[in-house]
Amino acid sequence: MVDLDDTRQCPVGPECEGCGRLDELAVVTGDTRDGVLCMTLCDTCEVAGVVPILSPAEETARVLEHAAHVGVDVAPSGEE
Repeated sequence: MVDLDDTRQCPVGPECEGCGRLDELAVVTGDTRDGVLCMTLCDTCEVAGVVPILSPAEETARVLEHAAHVGVDVAPSGEE
């Protein structure tokens, strides 16, 4: 079974996606309408429950990226 909250293979971004802070960063997961995605947040934004505002296309792309980080095959329907 895949643990979608596993962030060990997720890259830490250069800044907090909530406020732009450059230190005390960590990768956390967030639930969206499209699925679970990973994001880089500072301690303050993580505690506050901040989730970056993404367009629907960005959100879908980020969910697919996170799926790849945790080892889920994300081939489009009909492809193998």
